[in-house]
Amino acid sequence: MPKPAPSRFTSTVVRLETGMRYHALPVPDDIAEKLKASGIRRLLATINGHVFKRALQNHADGGSFIILGREQLKTCGLKLRSTATVSLSVDPTPDLLDMPECFALVLDQDDEARARWDTFPIGRQRSLLHFITSAKQETTQIKRAWQLAEKIRTHSLYGDKNAS
Repeated sequence: MPKPAPSRFTSTVVRLETGMRYHALPVPDDIAEKLKASGIRRLLATINGHVFKRALQNHADGGSFIILGREQLKTCGLKLRSTATVSLSVDPTPDLLDMPECFALVLDQDDEARARWDTFPIGRQRSLLHFITSAKQETTQIKRAWQLAEKIRTHSLYGDKNAS
């Protein structure tokens, strides 16, 4: 199936109250269905003129949305119930990760952690990198990079204990 053309719409920031609490921009059903039908999940979302790599999320009760963190909201000048102009297009490099320099350096120094890291699926790598990049201060990011490498090397990540 061909990739869907970029879609433009307006959406209002909502707060999802089930599970983890997130700020999100609902995606119109017709646009979400086209993306799902073509197997597209990783997107470039242009929100009020600012481009972010995002994933199309689906709510258990129906409906699709993209999640926005505090930094994205601030960058776009948005808050709860604000209206945004959104354009969604297919991410041309969905498997490209934004590897923090501090973590790349840690992995360069820890062969065991690197070897195991390279076995993880892209989605798990992306989730683990979020642990590092969500820290606001560089010193905290560095500390988390070392902690993450140790957990990877020692098989003490969340879920590792259940795998044994």
